[in-house]
Amino acid sequence: MNPVPEAFMGVWRRAGITAPGLDDTTTRVFWVQGPSWYGDIRVPADSPRRAKGSGFAAYAEDELVALARTESFAGQLTVTPDECAWRRDLDYQPPARFPDVGGWRFTGPDTLIETGVHLPYEEVWLREPDSDGLFAAFQPEDGSGLLVIAGDHFLAIGGRAEGLPGGPDLATLVREVLGRGQRTLAESWLSMPSAYGRIAEGWRIVHSTQPWREGGPLWSERPGYEPASGRLTTGDGKTWIRAERLGEEARLTRALGLEPCRA
Repeated sequence: MNPVPEAFMGVWRRAGITAPGLDDTTTRVFWVQGPSWYGDIRVPADSPRRAKGSGFAAYAEDELVALARTESFAGQLTVTPDECAWRRDLDYQPPARFPDVGGWRFTGPDTLIETGVHLPYEEVWLREPDSDGLFAAFQPEDGSGLLVIAGDHFLAIGGRAEGLPGGPDLATLVREVLGRGQRTLAESWLSMPSAYGRIAEGWRIVHSTQPWREGGPLWSERPGYEPASGRLTTGDGKTWIRAERLGEEARLTRALGLEPCRA
């Protein structure tokens, strides 16, 4: 895959989206973009939040439906002179009807306008500070997931243990199974983890599909890292393999606050 043009790399916050019947400037949307890998999370402003550590049990059924309106997806981006195509290897929502493709234009070095190809919409994206100079992506050695780093920002997303059936959106699916008394299944579908946050603040999670994790660290303990092999080992015993890096290896080690593993 050809690398993404440098102008696209960094972290983009969506200032707003307009479409027929839609004008949204309140959903909290962050797109973390590296040389090819990316992650995206979209949390509605009215999404219910609970205290740290509460879990899904603290949410009423209508609140579970509201949580299901969150979006998060990740994969690789392809850029042509006319369009951007976001391949979704991981997706919190059911497969979309159309591929994620949009036209693009810059109105300044830190302002990107995206326009719909298959559907009519316009999104305004603003580049976040402290999101350049270092880019990396890691994938788990076993299972599915992705960790994308851009400057001081990260987005980590995991796979889903229970696959989704077809449907218009996750909220509809969750509402239907709750109506049949299948809360455990609904919670399983909602349990796909995705978290966006800041590295310099101790890997603090800012937004997540698991809201009770917001404000806490991504990892319960500092992971180990082998720069030579690009292997990242977390406290739960999971190993991640570096998929790409742009920037000095020493800077990656320092910026992430990781201690190199020593023989």
